[in-house]
Amino acid sequence: MKLHQQYLLLHCQFGQLVEHEVTLSDLAELLECTHRNTLTIVKKMIAQDWIRWVSQRGRGRRSTLTLLIAADQIAAEYMMQAMNRRELQQAAEQVGAYSSSTTLQDHLNQWLLGYSGHHTETGSHYERIDTLRLPIRQQLHALDPLFINLLAESFVTSHVFDGLVQRNEHGEIVPCLSHTWDISSDRKTWFFYLRKGITFHNGHQLTAADVVYTFERLQSTERRTLYRDVSKQILSLEAIDPLTVCFKLKAPHELFLPFLSTSRAAIVSQATYGQHKDGDKEPDVPNTMQKPIGTGPFKVTTWDDHLCRLEAFPIYFQGRAHLDRVDILQIPWSAPALLDEKQDIESPFFHLVHNPSSSEGRDWTQISAGVMVRKLLTCNTQKTGPLSDPGVREHVQACIAELYLNDLNESDPGDADKVLMNAEKLTHLSQHPTFDLPIPLHITTIPQYRMDARRLASSLEMYGFTCTVRIGTMEQFKGNLRLESDLILFSLIRDRDEELRRYDLYLTLSEHLEDSFKKSVQQMLQTVVASQISADRTAELDRIEQFLEQQSLLFHLTEKPVETAYLPSVRGLSFNSQGWVNLRHIWFP
Repeated sequence: MKLHQQYLLLHCQFGQLVEHEVTLSDLAELLECTHRNTLTIVKKMIAQDWIRWVSQRGRGRRSTLTLLIAADQIAAEYMMQAMNRRELQQAAEQVGAYSSSTTLQDHLNQWLLGYSGHHTETGSHYERIDTLRLPIRQQLHALDPLFINLLAESFVTSHVFDGLVQRNEHGEIVPCLSHTWDISSDRKTWFFYLRKGITFHNGHQLTAADVVYTFERLQSTERRTLYRDVSKQILSLEAIDPLTVCFKLKAPHELFLPFLSTSRAAIVSQATYGQHKDGDKEPDVPNTMQKPIGTGPFKVTTWDDHLCRLEAFPIYFQGRAHLDRVDILQIPWSAPALLDEKQDIESPFFHLVHNPSSSEGRDWTQISAGVMVRKLLTCNTQKTGPLSDPGVREHVQACIAELYLNDLNESDPGDADKVLMNAEKLTHLSQHPTFDLPIPLHITTIPQYRMDARRLASSLEMYGFTCTVRIGTMEQFKGNLRLESDLILFSLIRDRDEELRRYDLYLTLSEHLEDSFKKSVQQMLQTVVASQISADRTAELDRIEQFLEQQSLLFHLTEKPVETAYLPSVRGLSFNSQGWVNLRHIWFP
């Protein structure tokens, strides 16, 4: 047991700055070690000025022990050492067991400010190695484009894989792995012409067969992947020759090309991902911690529970990254002391990139990436329950409007005085003749929004509802959990792929609607994908949103920008279509 752990154990037992009469035998029993080892531990802690020990000699005589250092400080030091040794999970469990103070995160954040950012070292051939360290709040469970769910996973894969096309900084779709493409007059047949000489990180050459394999793999999965409906519109695809791929669609679909620019359509290597133990069909489960193989500007050289190391791919076809290495440090997501539940975790990053928790006093510059995150609430009318009654939905809508009175500003619906005042305004709604109070509701969301759901449930109870909150994993949320609930809380990321995201959102939302509403929404979505003019598609998506609001089926809660803070030494700052900082262009003078 390490000295820091032993001190935390003593602190848990005795507390700080209070004298305690104990014997070495008492301490040996508590620390589960021999009398001799206990004496050594005591001497080490005295030398560190952690404790004061007044020894009394003789069997049975009790010495005096005083703990001088706060547990938070010791816990923070312990975590810092563990980060360097990559023993984060074990340290997090110990810290969580012995120290629950909210000031622990402040200690760690100050240390992380120094740990993260740009660092240089000299390589074996005296070359300069530039490393960017990024601590994140989310655990990386998957880096395969087929299995990613989290923002941090999407960020990593966007630098490891490429698509046939990509969006530039102005949001325009431009060539990537393909240098150009052709479309038939009926807009159902697409030809993509691949660049020559592109290699995967393992040295294999990219060919049309890899593209065909990627999309056949995507179509065959049973997983509810993002933009799944668009990939299902592919009728057939064929490798015409080693550098030409032909897609045939079931019908014209104007969101097909935007879909190809997303991380879900990133091209994987058939030689790497097509090998299966049973020699037959690829299992529909991720190969845990398998290093991903892509064509992107960075390759993954280390990936475990605590560190994901990206190193520049020297022969990247669009130009080598200026950085040599990016170390993504996964702060244990299960440690409650590290992640204050009141904290906004829309972004997985601590510092330097998205939404830093503190930028004061270090000359940080903060800018918007042009990305907004809107939190939404939708009604499930497929389920037989109170929300089948339009009057109840109108009541919910009126309550939401009062709770979030500032219209998409980050208000706090948990403000008791404000809620009471608003509740008085809604008293007349409580007398609605078609339903009786209290109204039972089940609210479902994912872990990132658990606090939003709990605050909302608490506030709605003041308006005549009794609410139960259900938290599910992303996979559970995609499944039946949503269909078993009354209200579903989630978010819409408004980035350069907003058109595609809204289409996917409304299509998914239609699954929660009773048949007539579902039919109306899906008919309007067909109009969206058939229109070649972007403004017309946006207008139709707006019409769907208005329809859902008029029927009290969709409620907007809050909206806030994703912002980026950076030190003046950062050069080459740019963003991709999702608002992620593009690591390939960053450099430090």
